[in-house]
Amino acid sequence: MKKTCGYFFRLIKDNFISLAAFEFIFKASAFILFVPLIARLMNIATNNAGIMFITTKNVARLMKNPLMIVMTLSMILILICISYYEVCCIWMCYRKYARGIRPSVSDMFADGLVHLSKTSRRYGIKIYLQMAAIFPLLCFHMTVILFDRLDILASCVKFIFRGIPVKYIGAISAVAVIFLFSFSTQKFGRSISGRREEMKHFFRRTVHLIAVNLITGLALFLIYLTIVVIAALVIRFFGKKNSALVYLIRTENIMYYVLAFLAGAFGYISNIALLFMFQSKHRTSGKPLVRQPKGLRRKIVTVLIIIVFVADIGSAAGYVVNGSHVLEEIFISTTVTAHRGGAKFVPENTMYGVEYAIESGSDYIEIDVQLSADGEVFLLHDTSLKRTTGANKPAYTLTYEELSRLDAGSFFNSSFSDAYIPTLDEVLTACKSKINLNIEIKSSKRGDELVTKVLELIDRHEMREQCVITSTEYPYLKLVKELRPEIRTGYISNMLYGDPTSLKYADFFSVKFAVVNENFVKAAHNAGKEVHVWTVNTKPLINRMKGLDVDSIITDNPVLARKILARKNDRKSLAEILQTFLYR
Repeated sequence: MKKTCGYFFRLIKDNFISLAAFEFIFKASAFILFVPLIARLMNIATNNAGIMFITTKNVARLMKNPLMIVMTLSMILILICISYYEVCCIWMCYRKYARGIRPSVSDMFADGLVHLSKTSRRYGIKIYLQMAAIFPLLCFHMTVILFDRLDILASCVKFIFRGIPVKYIGAISAVAVIFLFSFSTQKFGRSISGRREEMKHFFRRTVHLIAVNLITGLALFLIYLTIVVIAALVIRFFGKKNSALVYLIRTENIMYYVLAFLAGAFGYISNIALLFMFQSKHRTSGKPLVRQPKGLRRKIVTVLIIIVFVADIGSAAGYVVNGSHVLEEIFISTTVTAHRGGAKFVPENTMYGVEYAIESGSDYIEIDVQLSADGEVFLLHDTSLKRTTGANKPAYTLTYEELSRLDAGSFFNSSFSDAYIPTLDEVLTACKSKINLNIEIKSSKRGDELVTKVLELIDRHEMREQCVITSTEYPYLKLVKELRPEIRTGYISNMLYGDPTSLKYADFFSVKFAVVNENFVKAAHNAGKEVHVWTVNTKPLINRMKGLDVDSIITDNPVLARKILARKNDRKSLAEILQTFLYR
């Protein structure tokens, strides 16, 4: 037992750099390639099912769609094939190590392809059935983390196993996966029944399997806890107290997905090491490892890896700079929108509001735009300037130069006397790659001109992915869709009657909290439309909206909303506990 454990850890330790580099490149590439592919296929499936957006409420309708069933099975088949290639690469790394050769990352990619070809020809479909049996275990920790975080995945499971609690599904799945993995390590054509020695091997392997995966789970938890605690200490001593909780929650959220990535890597590395030990008779001799000779094949593979890696970095940078509502829909259940920039704490529709919305960790900032006498798009909610600037004039009668000289902050607090009315161009510049925008186009006699200019500004800043456009004027939304169909639109109303599906130019509803109830949310989601709710400022209301599974909470207090949304079953999150401990 001691000798076996020693070899297992040596197998991973001596190859760790190559394995870690391989897993990073492989999984990053798979993510970059698969997310756009999945997004495109999901668009096809949702359009076929008559659904515009996937939500936890209408996922059952999507899952019943025949095209979705075919596409899901196809994606699973592709995923198993790609995963088998990953297994082959790691397997060949261990095999080369056992023969006294230290493989590089390019060797792993090249040797894995050769091994994939040989085993596919030799075993045919059997090897892929075996892969299907062990695949759930290889991804077990990653799946647990993602299912805890992604409501849509959990909803799919609940739909498939209707009436069975998720915890029982997880327990049964874990036992089944462990059995299948241990059983799959037997040689093809042999049976474990009736053979005492083989039964002993079977149970010994099962014990090893459970122990390794428990250790892996513990290691992942300690990594997560360590990084979050370190981040909390850094924020405590170098950050602002007012925004500490937001940054802690943001760090905790990011760590969930980093943890899922690490879980996927550790799952493959450790479980394939076990599988290699179970099935291979090779053991390293203890002599110094030699490098595999460089050949033309290795050089070609190295060049390809560099090209793919550069492409990965470019795609990732694109997501960071331009944002992606596809990723947002997958990874975020309910978003937080800072109403006019967080009107409870800073002057509304000012650059102070933009800064606060970004610092507060909001997903969106909601702003109101109008058109000045000289055709400049500026931020202001009211038609009159009196409430926010003291000037008793309609805003549209002044040029932007005249508007910019007005004090737009003293009405809130004298410390903001330097606040002014900003242009949409300034706001877009400040928000690019930092926060999404919900741009409300106010009703105006020059509405069509205003819509056109807003779209031109969005195009100029290349922020179509980051912006949604809302209005109380449905014709404005129609014009947006005719000119830029890819930009999402929302219809604003105090009350909605009739069939939500009739508003085909609105991708979501932006409605007052008093309107929202379970039936309305269900009807909207069944129609494939999101529900954004304003203005939700108190803890009971935020909890209610969270329970109704609305898609965005528009609030003057985004920090409070973020804190409540981060909780599970209204229990304090780790971020809140750390904040309480560090700032008491």
